[in-house]
Amino acid sequence: MSKLPKVIYIMGSPGAGKGTQAEMLAKKIGYKQFSTGNAFREVAAKNSDLGRRVKETIDNGYLASPEMAAEIVMTAVKKHLEKGEGLVFDGTPRTVPEAKIVDEFFVTNNYGEPLPIYLKVDKEEMERRNSKRVFCLNAKGGDFPVFTKDDKAKCEEEGGHEGRRPDDDPEKFVTRWDEFQKQTYPVIEGYRQGDILREVDGMLSIGEVHEEVIRVVYSFER
Repeated sequence: MSKLPKVIYIMGSPGAGKGTQAEMLAKKIGYKQFSTGNAFREVAAKNSDLGRRVKETIDNGYLASPEMAAEIVMTAVKKHLEKGEGLVFDGTPRTVPEAKIVDEFFVTNNYGEPLPIYLKVDKEEMERRNSKRVFCLNAKGGDFPVFTKDDKAKCEEEGGHEGRRPDDDPEKFVTRWDEFQKQTYPVIEGYRQGDILREVDGMLSIGEVHEEVIRVVYSFER
């Protein structure tokens, strides 16, 4: 009898829908969603040396160093590990060295190998999505995309405001895309070669992508 993987990575290029799909999946299977981007933005909002360095890095569309990224991720998820909660990540891991550190961390904590799911979307669609993305910023629960009236209401309830993130600027998108191709795509290829990657067509509607993600998760056998 197969069990659900304890750690799931929702991976993809900027604007692929990682956050949306991670949230939907987490709710469906009773896991905790962990947004690497939100974790970074929380650190960046702090008036500290690390906060200022992280803010400058993400505002310009670049990726943090593997060691910094891994430290932020591992620190933030320890409370979930202690409770034995399943985790759905979006935006982790971002580089090959970071993947090595974080993957080993989960294995050491008896969570086993992760299940990486890659949302495949072409560059033109990425540019279109990024140019139209509106987020609830500075909300208590972290930034999230605004699609519906319910999202708008939730944004108000959590004390946030609607707007665009600095790294969604068209010029910054080029940098983010290049960073993804150079730094993160090799991680995806590594998981593919290791025969643990599962790929989903991210060009489908949000609901259809969700259905495919659920199918992949429940058909996974460790």
